[in-house]
Amino acid sequence: MRIQLLHPPIYVNKRAVQATRPSLPLGLAYVAAALREDGHDVSVLDAVLRKPDQQTVDGPLQYIGLRPEEIAEAIDPDADAIGVSVMFSFTWPLAKRIIRGVKERYPDKAVVAGGEHCTGMPEYSLRGAPIDYVVLGEGEATAQELFRALSEGRTDLDQVPGLAFLSDGRFVKTPTRERIREVDALRRPAWDLFDPQAYYRMGFVFGVDAGMTMPILATRGCPYECTYCSNAMMWGRRWYARDPAHVADEIAAYHHEYGATNFPFHDLTAILKKSWIVAFCEELLRRGLCITWQLPSGTRCEVVDEEVAFLLRRTGGSSLTFAPESGSARTRALIKKKMSEEDLMRAVRACAAERLNISTFFVIGFPHDTREDLNASVRFAVRLATAGVNDIALSLFFPIPNTELYEELVAAGRIVPSDDFLLTPLFAMEPVIRDEVNYCRGLSARQLTWFKYKILGAFYLTSFLVRPWRFFQILWNVARGRETCKLDIFLNSRKRRLLEKFRA
Repeated sequence: MRIQLLHPPIYVNKRAVQATRPSLPLGLAYVAAALREDGHDVSVLDAVLRKPDQQTVDGPLQYIGLRPEEIAEAIDPDADAIGVSVMFSFTWPLAKRIIRGVKERYPDKAVVAGGEHCTGMPEYSLRGAPIDYVVLGEGEATAQELFRALSEGRTDLDQVPGLAFLSDGRFVKTPTRERIREVDALRRPAWDLFDPQAYYRMGFVFGVDAGMTMPILATRGCPYECTYCSNAMMWGRRWYARDPAHVADEIAAYHHEYGATNFPFHDLTAILKKSWIVAFCEELLRRGLCITWQLPSGTRCEVVDEEVAFLLRRTGGSSLTFAPESGSARTRALIKKKMSEEDLMRAVRACAAERLNISTFFVIGFPHDTREDLNASVRFAVRLATAGVNDIALSLFFPIPNTELYEELVAAGRIVPSDDFLLTPLFAMEPVIRDEVNYCRGLSARQLTWFKYKILGAFYLTSFLVRPWRFFQILWNVARGRETCKLDIFLNSRKRRLLEKFRA
């Protein structure tokens, strides 16, 4: 078959404190490689990169790239099928308009959608847009079998595991497909169908911009069961790691082919087994690569000790993020965040001794949060800053579809699934928290806003008092447009917006 894959634009909120920025679509590149391996003629319509300078205002939001009508015009008229990736639920209202436009122009082309949003809300997606099939969860094997069946003209698609579709208006969900265990057998992402260097030139990178950037996925899945995380429905609770030598080979190949020097890992949690991370670092040392690699998504802290931190520094693993989420032991127990403060502090001290850039994720406004819980987060933020953590990324809780907390809030009538609700994460990051995006039972939006700045203020005031040179280092980085940490990213983005307003 002739298949065109579509990377749609995503919404951004220019008012948000932590704005999203596009990045190379790793999942779509893996699916492209799998379909090409199966003999299909695969192309990619990258709606972001076709017009990266075009920013379209859409109500209170904006999106970068082609508009829906332009995407419909740009679709390959000779394609037999269109595959659309919808990773984030806040992108769905825009993706829905794009899919409708494509289907209106080409009603006979099969439209297949996948990604975390469609996996989490398959029936909602199918009834909201003219999608023929939804690929659920890990996409490579299901996409291969689906397009093989379509090319053969088969009608028994209810026998294909990992699919959802409508049949005469009836929602059909086939049995869950088993996870891919032989992750080393997967083809490398089909980056030749994209333009990685153009993404870097536009500043569209994930994590800290530390040179020509290529994303890496070294492991899949996570064995933990945090109630706010969509991992369980997307990946399941099994952690599969690639051979460390294969990951190092891929990094070396990108270093040679693209001149890449910066490798953000998109793993849910890469550092889970000490033996794996040690072996991976040893592979990098053996190759003598002069690179930077980082863990911006967050990782576990239990096996990070002096030996691991030393190897991270020696191999360029200069930035990593831990995710305690809360300073309250009570909150961590309720959200099933199985992490002890002792393990985290030991890992932080080991990394700080090696002068690694350490970030932490905090979340406020869980449904059961109280003033005592958030005051515990204030105290913990001070403790982390004193120990050597460089950054804190703080967000308001927002319910991700098909997570345990989301289902609880739906059952309680606090959430009615709608496109407006799906935009919640974009407004949750604004400077002042709104009542309509607050799901905390005991604290108002105004109180949460106060605690937001109390935690941030306590952290950064402590950090600058303990290490006063950091304040001047950050000012110098922003003056040069350099990124070394999350605060640099934030301040540089604010500087660019001010310059844009001034030039306008």
